[in-house]
Amino acid sequence: MSGTPAENEFEIGVTPGPHRPTARGDSRTASANPTHSKTSTAVWVQAAVLAVAATALYLYGITGFPLAEPDEGRYAEIPREMLLSGDWVTPRLNFVKYFEKPPLVYWATALSFLAFGENEFAARLPSTLAALGTIALTAILAASAYGPSTALLASTILATSPFFAFMGIILTLDMSLTFAITLCYTATWLAYQRGHRPLYRLTWIAAALGVLIKGPVTAVLAFAGQAPFLLAHGGFRQLRVAAEGKGILLAAAIAVPWFVLVSLANPEFVEFFVIDQHIARYLWKNEHGQPLLFFIALVPAMMLPWSLAPLFQWREWRTRLSPRAWSPATRLLVLWATVIIGFFSLSGSKLATYALPALPPIAILLARGMIATHTTESTSFFRNIAAAMFLLGVTAAVCGVVLPHFNDHWRVIFLRPTLLLAGLVLAGSAVALRATADRPTLAIKVLSAAMLLFLLSAMSGRDVAGHYKDLSQAAARVMQPGDRLVVFRHYVQGVPFYSGQRPVMVESWGELGFGSRQGDQSEYFWAKTDQLLARWTGAERLFLIINRKELAALAPPLPEPHTMIASQGKKVLLVNEASPSRHD
Repeated sequence: MSGTPAENEFEIGVTPGPHRPTARGDSRTASANPTHSKTSTAVWVQAAVLAVAATALYLYGITGFPLAEPDEGRYAEIPREMLLSGDWVTPRLNFVKYFEKPPLVYWATALSFLAFGENEFAARLPSTLAALGTIALTAILAASAYGPSTALLASTILATSPFFAFMGIILTLDMSLTFAITLCYTATWLAYQRGHRPLYRLTWIAAALGVLIKGPVTAVLAFAGQAPFLLAHGGFRQLRVAAEGKGILLAAAIAVPWFVLVSLANPEFVEFFVIDQHIARYLWKNEHGQPLLFFIALVPAMMLPWSLAPLFQWREWRTRLSPRAWSPATRLLVLWATVIIGFFSLSGSKLATYALPALPPIAILLARGMIATHTTESTSFFRNIAAAMFLLGVTAAVCGVVLPHFNDHWRVIFLRPTLLLAGLVLAGSAVALRATADRPTLAIKVLSAAMLLFLLSAMSGRDVAGHYKDLSQAAARVMQPGDRLVVFRHYVQGVPFYSGQRPVMVESWGELGFGSRQGDQSEYFWAKTDQLLARWTGAERLFLIINRKELAALAPPLPEPHTMIASQGKKVLLVNEASPSRHD
């Protein structure tokens, strides 16, 4: 991990701006230095190993486990319905209008379905590619700002941060948004550093893609950090250069058409999307409410153990935290992370995933600090990390042995091998890390490998995520044309995806409320249990998914005859006949 002498300083004076030569000299100087050439080759080899390992890990992570409730089922079903309907303008969930988010991730997932089939791997692939792309962009930005050694460590920190890694193997919109924002800031930095004006157009393209992923909030998150940076490093002239007409036109050409088309096709779109889902949702506190400092406490936990470096090396880091010592690159990274965390900290609605776009700049800053503090204090850092890993590993292994004797829940039993494996990996890695603590460069490599192995072992237990794939597929196997699938009170996102059916919702339908009011949807939304009880004794065959407790509490009870077809978790699948084979 060692770099050139210049790289081993926390800041290289003033990082090059427009039309200024770099502090590391030109290519002739570098090529004439055998030590520099040898170091660069080693870094490139390590970068290639990291790229292969991270790609293999993330692709392994997206295979072999069902779509988790609720997000994955939702974001897989919407593109499936796009393919069925042929309508790529109006998103639908359970075949009613769904305008909570723009369609870019839905489009990417639909294309993935066309290429690889409608399965879990295809559903998650766009999000995983966005994660790998974000890691690559982080390396590019760090290399441009600080050099290859920082780039290698920054991308390693990001790729092996537990929260980032697990978000990289599940289907949500947040990782794609993180990619767009990272591309936005990376393009701005490269344009500023190299004085290459056309690169600012890439900033606008990235912002437009982000708007199509999660709405106008992307522009706020991107430009609220970039605008003050450009003003501070070039004034209004630099800001005018970035806000060039061609870039703005490109962004408009990418983002505006869908908003126009969906608004023309759906007059109710603007009020719901802009007022309800952006302004009101940002302000209200009745959903996902958390304390003001929620993200300040949570973000370090997302990046363990790397985020412990400033804590265990506080004396070294403290001397380097003065803003007067920051280079332009550091200022941009700090602004980027601060805008993300600050904006969502002020929101009335807070989810852990909102902080994901702040992890790339923090990873670069952590890498820069760790490389700069390769001193005797680094030894204590790695020893402390080793001790914590050993304690955590022993605890995990003991839990794997003991918990099944106290709790027979299926998740506990299923997690046992994962806990044992992860515990052994952590404990063994701790021993290796302790043995190399006096050699920081080697210790970083050991810690990186340990985190990759830990994530691999942890991902082996990803099946414990909540899902109802088995129940849904059981319904699909016995249902015939004309049968109806009914879900009582709780909309299970994965049911339509895995069953291939449009379920009828009874009494409560959550986020489908807006869509249920668009047109006559009465055949698929039954407001009262009485409608279910009346239809249960009718001629059509009904398959009902209901919680066991709610079935027992129905008053009056569900009329006979009925037969239980399957059960999973707290839900059961019933049919309104004595034998389900009547139509087979």
